[in-house]
Amino acid sequence: MININEKLKYYSKNNILWTLFLSGCGVPYFFNEKELNYINEETGQEDKFLVENLMPIKCIYKEAKPIFSQAPSEIINPGKYVWDFNSFKKEITVKAQVFAILSMINLLKLIPTTKANDFIIKKQVKNFLDFLTAYMRNKDGLFINVEDKTKYIDEKLKIKKDIDYNLLDQILVYEAFLTYGMLIEGQEKIYLNEAEKIFKFIYENFNFILELPTRYLSFIVSSLYRCSKVLKEDSILKELITLSCAEIESRIKISGEVEKSPNNFLAASLTTHFRASSSLMEGYTLTKIEKFKNSAEKIINQVMELFDENTATFINEEEIKYSSKDIAEIFKGLYLYCKLNEDKKMLNILNSFITKILESIIASTVDRKTEFNGYTIEIDEKIPLYSDVNLAPVFVKSLKINNNLIPIYKPSKKVNNEFSLYTSLLLIDLTDDGNNNTRREEDDQHQLLS
Repeated sequence: MININEKLKYYSKNNILWTLFLSGCGVPYFFNEKELNYINEETGQEDKFLVENLMPIKCIYKEAKPIFSQAPSEIINPGKYVWDFNSFKKEITVKAQVFAILSMINLLKLIPTTKANDFIIKKQVKNFLDFLTAYMRNKDGLFINVEDKTKYIDEKLKIKKDIDYNLLDQILVYEAFLTYGMLIEGQEKIYLNEAEKIFKFIYENFNFILELPTRYLSFIVSSLYRCSKVLKEDSILKELITLSCAEIESRIKISGEVEKSPNNFLAASLTTHFRASSSLMEGYTLTKIEKFKNSAEKIINQVMELFDENTATFINEEEIKYSSKDIAEIFKGLYLYCKLNEDKKMLNILNSFITKILESIIASTVDRKTEFNGYTIEIDEKIPLYSDVNLAPVFVKSLKINNNLIPIYKPSKKVNNEFSLYTSLLLIDLTDDGNNNTRREEDDQHQLLS
């Protein structure tokens, strides 16, 4: 599976780079003179493409069309690959902002280490964190979704805030602050201290978390599990993950069907079934509690009864629609199952799902054949070259499948950046070799990948 892993990381790298650094799909950031001078001085051949086409932003808008277009006249020297500004849906969700931060931290592991790109990526990570803390909090300090109501780029930023918050978003912000604080921040520890404050709130409200619908509780387990990999050993996190997995397990029927919530015994969605099984497998990996693994396998066996080999989908209907987030969750469930079990049939199903479904949400590719992480990656002809279709190489919002004798796969023309960045985050996290340390060691007063 090594070559498949590298190919998925390659897709994810492109999605992160072209969404967060080239698209302009967010509130713009303008480097000051000192920053520009440093970038220009340190730019080499490896950085040239990024630097020449860079469109720095401070946040990521929720939705857009990834078609290359003209930037507004207020932007000086825009790159060639900015997206259609008129298509931007200017909601800024906590989830999208967090997934962007975590994805950019992952990007440090996926591209060559140079002083210029190191500076650019870390600066943008910090800008996203600062925007999150400055503009996306309510009066109680909790994190909420907002919308950019600014009409023109050169006018003062106008932000409209949502009234409500949700517990899942607070946990995701904890993950972002913790990851940045542990792997990048260094001696300042501003965001590490912020993470500790958020964790106190999470811990004090964990009884409410255990009552959340299964789709949210499973999501929370996965976020806390990623945090546990950053912290290495943490008994409190392990305890919370164990309690959450036990609660999810209590919602599984004998058949393997998962209930929606503690008070709603109806079957949860297909995506929630895969999400629940993934969280239980992560719980098993951390705690070695065999019951969690057995329950996860029970769920997988139940959903596999729905699998259709012709379409590589799990719903037997004439027209099927998956969001890119759904596809990521299904992939994750299958991947983790294959990782824990030697099951050739399931591995074939996973490969079929990647080829028919996951690769169908990729709008384009930069190369037909490329070297990446020491491997030769060959991209199937069904994924068009970006230069032929004028589209960025990103994960689109959704996929429709017509269940005919010969299935027809219709990808969306839009991108939901929350979904696409989550997809990148999952693919990199799952296919990583286990070295989650992106802290850079000092060399010539600069930082290089460890």
